[in-house]
Amino acid sequence: MKKTILFALIWVAAVACDQKQDATPQVELKTTSVPYRQMTTVAASGSDLKVDLQEITDSRCPKNAVCIQMGSAVMKFNVSDASSQTDVNVTYKGDRKTDYQTFTLSGQTYLLKVSEVLPYPETTQSPKLEDYKVNVTIEKK
Repeated sequence: MKKTILFALIWVAAVACDQKQDATPQVELKTTSVPYRQMTTVAASGSDLKVDLQEITDSRCPKNAVCIQMGSAVMKFNVSDASSQTDVNVTYKGDRKTDYQTFTLSGQTYLLKVSEVLPYPETTQSPKLEDYKVNVTIEKK
């Protein structure tokens, strides 16, 4: 009986230690803050892209208000590399499942994700366009 228990414990320990390592290295994506109308360089999986936040329309529910809908922030970015540029429109609702847009630049497909739009609106004051900063990450697809 003791041998069976000892064997079972050794077997459980061996199975628990047998973890498979993923051989694919994961690229850590860096979030970059893009201010309104200020060209910003964003690292995109090994290449650098220039990103310019050109327009923003913020209809999110203010902090100290009760709203029927959460609202959204609609943004227009101009993204460029050394040889071409394109406009990318993203609607930010605060839902990581939908706050992104794919686009193609110089034959390469990218994914632009928005993780935060600041400042958050308040009922007492509306933010000025020049106060906006949008946190984005861009990755190659």
